[in-house]
Amino acid sequence: MKKIKLTFIIILVLSISSNAQILNFNKGLLQSDTVKWIGKVEVFFNAIDQEVSIANLGYDIDMIRKFDNMSLMAISKLSFATSNGDILLSDGYAHIRGVINRRKKLSEEIFGQIQYNAIRGLEDRFLIGGGLRYLVVDKEKYGVLAGMGLIHEWENWVYDEVKSSTSILKSSNYISFYGDVNNQFHFNVISYYQASFESLFVPRVSLEVNLNLNITKRLIFTSSFILHYDKRPVIPIDNFVFKFANGLGYQF
Repeated sequence: MKKIKLTFIIILVLSISSNAQILNFNKGLLQSDTVKWIGKVEVFFNAIDQEVSIANLGYDIDMIRKFDNMSLMAISKLSFATSNGDILLSDGYAHIRGVINRRKKLSEEIFGQIQYNAIRGLEDRFLIGGGLRYLVVDKEKYGVLAGMGLIHEWENWVYDEVKSSTSILKSSNYISFYGDVNNQFHFNVISYYQASFESLFVPRVSLEVNLNLNITKRLIFTSSFILHYDKRPVIPIDNFVFKFANGLGYQF
């Protein structure tokens, strides 16, 4: 019973303190041009020292800067958690994306990302890419976006102290559905399908669901569910990974 309670405490602390990508970039790009900056910033730290010692810290920053004919979007996140000296979580990424001809239904994208996940053995991942995005549906309360493009991906993995490296050109495709239930409740769902041209049916697939509730004009409560599936991992790790997280953020 005591172990169950300790496990529950750990899960509760991690779920409250962790944060996912909550900024609805797609909706932000379509807002009035009088709004030049959109963003959310959060820094968090928790420490518990009872029968088990838990520490969780990190930051989460999402921003959009709109120009006359393009927009720049940036996402940066870092999470770290320990329990009695054992590392439970250590991952992070930084992503930057430019959207050209943002006012048109068909626009161009360029992007880059760096990432790591120490628990799963990913030392580092770097990718650059570009493609097209198409505004399929644009209604007052909701919208649908679809995108397709190319990425070049470099990864370094470690398993049992043995390193594995990859350098692959891939197809990268996504579809996003976003909208407002009312003035306080907003959602964003996005799914990616990425695969090399030699193995188009051996993909990496991800699904991310973000729910945002406005507490005040600036303060928001967020809830997210993230699912990743890798049909053929580089090292022998689980194919499925999921994360459920709740948090508080400040938007501007």
